[in-house]
Amino acid sequence: MGSEYICDLCPRRCHAIRTDTEGFGFCRAPYIPVVNLIAPHFGEEPVISGTSGSGTVFFEGCSLGCIFCQNHAISHGLTGHGTSMDAMALADSYLKLQDSGVHNINLVTCMHYAPEVARSIELTRSRGLKIPVIANISGYEEVSTLRMFEGLVDIYLTDMKFYSAAVSSELAHAQDYFTKCCLATDEMVRQTGPAVIGASGLMERGVIVRHLMLPGYLFDTKHVLEYLVSRYGNSIYISLMNQYTPLDTLPPSLRRTVSKDHYEKMIDLLSDLGQTNAFVQEGDASGNELLPGFVT
Repeated sequence: MGSEYICDLCPRRCHAIRTDTEGFGFCRAPYIPVVNLIAPHFGEEPVISGTSGSGTVFFEGCSLGCIFCQNHAISHGLTGHGTSMDAMALADSYLKLQDSGVHNINLVTCMHYAPEVARSIELTRSRGLKIPVIANISGYEEVSTLRMFEGLVDIYLTDMKFYSAAVSSELAHAQDYFTKCCLATDEMVRQTGPAVIGASGLMERGVIVRHLMLPGYLFDTKHVLEYLVSRYGNSIYISLMNQYTPLDTLPPSLRRTVSKDHYEKMIDLLSDLGQTNAFVQEGDASGNELLPGFVT
């Protein structure tokens, strides 16, 4: 790699100059990945976390930047406490996680580092990685970037956050979110095929699409769920989440949790639509109890 990289990895296509150590685009990330935390995590869907945890690698920065992000401490720019890790260093970390007994390698918010991360997976496969690799991403992706991971990623754990362009503009400054997310999700499903759950009860291949419900945006949720079921049915898993946790910095309308009634209505909608491959959360899942101990 040369000293400079002109970036067009995400739909923002800001064509920012990124060097190995500096970044000037929307994500403000350098070319070489910056990792905040590597650890087993037990807060994912049951088919991901299992009993031994998911081997998570939390990357700093994000190309979407939702104003309500639960991981905002590391996603809204670099903390200054992360570790720069090239493909070889990442590969070493994946193998250590595998040796620790985790069920999979879970790459959280990795797409703004796509070229080096894809290379790291290739290196690890050649060195004996046997457990599935998960790309845990926002859904706001370019198809051309996702294709760097064809044959490398086993499971996409992705989001479909917004339906309305007005909502995605307001909350993530991404008017084209839904359009881009639909194209990206099609590509993920094309790469992995229908979801496969192994004899152990763990996911081996496929796509899980998460939707985090937001207070006051019930009809946006309804449109997202109807789209996902009509497009993919039970070939994917849908994870309907009620763990939205308000931040003090948000507008007053977003400083509340999702109502139990609204969440239950959307669970009923999934059932009425015939979606049997779905994950829902019991009780009030809001709060920061399951957040990892980020270094900030």
